[in-house]
Amino acid sequence: MTPFPTIAAYAASKGALAQLTRALSLEAIEHGIRVNAVGSGDVVTNILNQIHDDGPGFLAEHGKNAPIRRAAQPEEIAEVIAFLASDRASYIVGAVVMADGGMSVGLKLAWCMCGRPLERKGFV
Repeated sequence: MTPFPTIAAYAASKGALAQLTRALSLEAIEHGIRVNAVGSGDVVTNILNQIHDDGPGFLAEHGKNAPIRRAAQPEEIAEVIAFLASDRASYIVGAVVMADGGMSVGLKLAWCMCGRPLERKGFV
């Protein structure tokens, strides 16, 4: 996650979940349990319907800001989770797998002192 002004609590919670994943993975592995996490970007679901007239439409549009230029479908995130739960991922322990369309590595925003974006540039 790329932090920016006005979202300190959100950024801190993301960091806390990553550290919790790592710590729990060390505690659980001796019992044969692998702990990993998935960091998703925008996923076209109904989760925002309480605050937007068209939650899926909003997420689909917002997903266009990702370097991949679209939001994920729920099935795409489910595939990552299914892989992590499978024997094919048997050596993956304590990882946070980013399935975010490149947002965590490709988002570049310039911010002014008041926290408003000055310009957007640098998408892949």
